Amino acid sequence: MVIETHLSTEESSRYDNVDRCVSPFAVKNKRMADRCEISTRRAYRLVVMITLLLTGCATVKVTGQRVLGAVPTAPPSVIYVSDFTFSAVGVSAERGILPISLVNEAASESSIVFSRIFGIQINRGARERELANLMATSLIEDLRNLGLTAYRFGPRDQLPAGSWLLQGTFVQVDEGNRLERALIGFGQGATELDVVASLSDIRGDYPRPFCEVSTIAHSRRQAGAIMSLNPFDAVGRFMLGGLDLDKNVMETGSKLAATIAHRIEFRDCALDS
Repeated sequence: MVIETHLSTEESSRYDNVDRCVSPFAVKNKRMADRCEISTRRAYRLVVMITLLLTGCATVKVTGQRVLGAVPTAPPSVIYVSDFTFSAVGVSAERGILPISLVNEAASESSIVFSRIFGIQINRGARERELANLMATSLIEDLRNLGLTAYRFGPRDQLPAGSWLLQGTFVQVDEGNRLERALIGFGQGATELDVVASLSDIRGDYPRPFCEVSTIAHSRRQAGAIMSLNPFDAVGRFMLGGLDLDKNVMETGSKLAATIAHRIEFRDCALDS
């Protein structure tokens, strides 16, 4: 899967005036906005992280890397994370949940996550927005934890020269079948998340892609609750299974952040050994 690197007329106009001397006040305001945005989603991320501790990590791996252009020799001054887009297929809706939908597209993320835990269907638009936000905030926090400066890229933001832009596409998003995962397990009803991300260097009038990374993640292939004949175990697995795809997103973000840190350290775009 290849990310289209050509920019439309409208997209190109966003990068025509690359700000080579960003005001310190603009940088400070951007930092404060990002901190506020991330803090508002920490409750949601905390729930997912607790689930990670209870059920273990998802399976995620890099499936390919490709050179798109000359790899910069200088490290980035800042990495801007753009919201990941979805392919034409979008999100394959979760199966094995209650046939009711009480959550609309304007619902808050906190109400969405708890609705999913109890098996209530979520509007597709709201779910895509939730996943895009989770990927962006996860990437930013993981990059910062690795000692890199990272901010979320908004439609009105300017890209300073010497920065990098991280873009991506959710190629396949399959929420699987939660009942099969909870009761049968062993890979039945597994989630799947395929992502393609690209790094671009800001040295001219617009981003110049130089590296592409592909990843795949899916839920754990563990035994289902039917083996234990414990109804409480089945209910617990069913509820926690509502966050399996969210775990895929967070684990993918961590893998991409580590891959980017490796690119910066070794100045290449070769597949990690």
